[in-house]
Amino acid sequence: MVGILNWGSETIRYEVLFLASRRTLAIEVHPDNRVVIRAPKGCPEHLVAERVQKRAGWISRQLAEFEGYRPRTPERQYVNGESHLYLGRRYRLKLVPGGNPMIRLARGQLFVSLPNLADRERARVLLERWYRARAQMVFAEVVESCLARFDDLPCPRLIVRRMSSRWGSLSRSGAMTLNVKLIKAPRSCIEYVVTHELCHFKFRNHDARFFAALSQVLPDWAARKIRLESALL
Repeated sequence: MVGILNWGSETIRYEVLFLASRRTLAIEVHPDNRVVIRAPKGCPEHLVAERVQKRAGWISRQLAEFEGYRPRTPERQYVNGESHLYLGRRYRLKLVPGGNPMIRLARGQLFVSLPNLADRERARVLLERWYRARAQMVFAEVVESCLARFDDLPCPRLIVRRMSSRWGSLSRSGAMTLNVKLIKAPRSCIEYVVTHELCHFKFRNHDARFFAALSQVLPDWAARKIRLESALL
């Protein structure tokens, strides 16, 4: 069953699954903007609609949160003087001639040595590899430090890759996937995303219990979230 929820100027589509195994009704909002209602088999459709309408404000807030959680990346041209981010700081790209391609940070500049300075594609590939290597190292450090905020959580298996619409996720098997672009954000924002995902070990959905746990281990998470959302990564 598919339903439509009208909330202010929003029109929200939701899917209802009637399950024999369920005894209560649950509302789930997913990062890909899916709203799924799991209801007991035989539950009247009008009761489902009433419950969804009562939770309309919460559903709208969850969708807005996920929308703000999406990375926004301006197109890069890989030319001298262009601004590139690393851990929240801006560096000016400086292409320099060199036989062995390499990248280094110095004096507010991001130096990329290339045999052919006109080869922008090569510069792009080198930078992407450098960002991924730095992300793997920094994210592992952040995960380790954030785990210390919890009492009994396992260390997740870390996966770093490009993600089109999320900063991070935690699978049911305990694998934490982080968007490589997050390496461009301040470390405090990386800590927020990692802590957010670690909380999903105990609470899979973004319900009141989840945010209570997040607030307990990271009281200023909302300020870090706003800072991340305002960064053009």
